[in-house]
Amino acid sequence: MKIRGLLVIVLLTAVIVYFIYFAKVGNDKGGLQTEIDQYAKTKIKLTQVNLEGLAREILAYATGERGLPEDLKQLQRGRPALGMGLLDAWGKAVKYERLSDSSFRLTSAGPDGVFDTADDIVKDY
Repeated sequence: MKIRGLLVIVLLTAVIVYFIYFAKVGNDKGGLQTEIDQYAKTKIKLTQVNLEGLAREILAYATGERGLPEDLKQLQRGRPALGMGLLDAWGKAVKYERLSDSSFRLTSAGPDGVFDTADDIVKDY
């Protein structure tokens, strides 16, 4: 009987400590939300690196007489390995805009997958 009462008290204490801990964590970002935020930041960094690599490919293509490509399909001809480099970290196509004979813009739609919103990742070269 005494053991049963002691066991109930220990169990209640563990439940109370458990709820107090998660009530405190609930006010701050929990571990899962922190991981999700870190994952999103990693995808943004990966997309930025991908845009830099794609820009190098475009600039390599532009050397000599060819100049900047009109679109990414023109760049992709003769470079089949470039296919995955045309996507951002969310699997969406990167938008290429030729601004002049010597400059261009690469745009990722960002986390929301929609162009021309605040979360777009834009690089001018």
